[in-house]
Amino acid sequence: MRGIALVAAVAAAGALTATSPAQALVGDAVADGSETFAAYVNVGGERACTGVLVDPQWILTASSCFSDNPSQPFPVPAGAPALKTTVVVGRADLTGTAGTQTEVAEIVPRADRDVVMARLAKPVTGVDPVVLAATAPAQGETLRVLGYGRTRTAWVPDRLHGGAFTVQEAATGSTVKVASAGGTICRGDAGGPALRTTDGKVELVALNSASWQGGCHGTDPAETRTDAVETRVDDLRDWVRQVRALPQESMIASGDFNGDGKADVAGFYDNGTSPANRNRSSLHTWLSNGTGFAAPQQMWTTPGGFTWQASKLTTGDYNGDGKDDVSVFYDAGSSADGNISSVYTWYSTGTGFQAPKRTWTTPGGFSWGASKVVSGDFNGDRKDDIGVFYDRGRGTDGVTRSALFAFTSTGTAFANPTLEWESTGNFRWSASQLTAGDYNGDGKADVSVFYDAGTSAEGKNLSALYTWYSTGANFAAVQRTWLAGGGFTWSASKVASGDFNGDGKTDVSVFYDRGLSDGKWGSNLYTFISTGTAFDAPTLKWASTGAFRWSSSQFTAGDYNGDRKGDVAVLYDLGTTPDGRKVDGLYSWLSTGTGFGAPAARWSGPLG
Repeated sequence: MRGIALVAAVAAAGALTATSPAQALVGDAVADGSETFAAYVNVGGERACTGVLVDPQWILTASSCFSDNPSQPFPVPAGAPALKTTVVVGRADLTGTAGTQTEVAEIVPRADRDVVMARLAKPVTGVDPVVLAATAPAQGETLRVLGYGRTRTAWVPDRLHGGAFTVQEAATGSTVKVASAGGTICRGDAGGPALRTTDGKVELVALNSASWQGGCHGTDPAETRTDAVETRVDDLRDWVRQVRALPQESMIASGDFNGDGKADVAGFYDNGTSPANRNRSSLHTWLSNGTGFAAPQQMWTTPGGFTWQASKLTTGDYNGDGKDDVSVFYDAGSSADGNISSVYTWYSTGTGFQAPKRTWTTPGGFSWGASKVVSGDFNGDRKDDIGVFYDRGRGTDGVTRSALFAFTSTGTAFANPTLEWESTGNFRWSASQLTAGDYNGDGKADVSVFYDAGTSAEGKNLSALYTWYSTGANFAAVQRTWLAGGGFTWSASKVASGDFNGDGKTDVSVFYDRGLSDGKWGSNLYTFISTGTAFDAPTLKWASTGAFRWSSSQFTAGDYNGDRKGDVAVLYDLGTTPDGRKVDGLYSWLSTGTGFGAPAARWSGPLG
């Protein structure tokens, strides 16, 4: 028996509060503050389901919630959901404000049953995830089922409900049949948890999948069957553990980590949470062999206590030994003195990295969330420093200001930041992409911002480059070193710096979103060549002919073949393997001095 799909239509976001609480046919209303692991899932404002928190950043729910074909509820494509999906956890009454509301960043489906794991954009705090059961549902066992679905009288209820159901026969496959003990599982309950209590501890046994929906609002009044089909999850414990431990989101940067004269690529990865709910991160490198990259090596990982979401990655030779190191600008919380930020550094040994060392911290007053980070040798002492472009916010005079700070390397740590510049007029931090390089070839790194300059009188998008040239002791006044005449969109641009023509002066490159045409996503590569005092207008160096999705690309630059000309690379999101492992591809464009060779896939695969 497949029954009837349980995905509910949602006319609009406002429909969540269009009805007053009603007695659900599925059972009784759940009291505020109880069974807080239940999740309300709204898929694009078009349909609604229920889910359950199994990790601070993961829920389990039904695959059918994300399927566009009701007759084929699974499998669905892995990756970001096709429609913006909002999840509310810890809020029994949807008209209230309790709990956490966030979005789904990606889904990892099962191919063999109506189940997906959905990763949340931010972790849920203050709620204990439910534990998966270790044994199958047994015939005659009573399970408690939860859902936000329809009731006898309400089309879109605004409260979580629960009721009892009895297992009809011992489970042998991926599903189990249940019989009503007084209620019905209705539309909108898809993905809701079926629970048992063992020794006082709640366990997740199955998820709502399909039901005959006898008596549910909007169904045939003649339909009286109230039995249903549940999808088992008790046998998915290993899979859930594997998915939540996968390398997930990443950030990349380039540097010559082994000192062989060829730039490599580093990836800092989010490894989810440990069984003890501690955040985990890992550091991987792709070492260049001159024509491509070796398979990634894990250089460091933590069993818990280092949060990827609190990290901003940058690289440079901070101790001047000829090998680039890795640093993370880290959100260390707050104190009575204000926000705390720190710098952690992994110094390269040539074959690996030392354990991370805290190389700077503030007792408070320097906000991580207001900081954009870059590295360069600003004072010309052959040790790279760290620059932070800082959001000063909007003043009482209505002016939005930004500032530039420098953290000078001592070789073993970083000195306290020095204020190098602060805008007197409007300079919007949120409209700025930060990059650094020796743009005038004087042996000292400079700082540039690729800036959203608004629109022209003709309605065309404007972008600009602003540059702070280093004097060695500080930075000269900011100069506008390029301005688009119109038609160059800042929000479609990702920026990196490198000496692409090998003249000793660093240039700027932009990886550009050309959008969707003929069913294919297109991308372009532009370079802005430095004149020493400004930048030439951008020249198009490459345009994709097949599909190359800008939004799936992380852009970076470095001299990957050691010919003293900067190249560019993209770490590309290729989706996931059938067992949920993230697959990336590393592509690079090698400079010819006047242009770039065609991009080549230098490596692809899951990490480990």
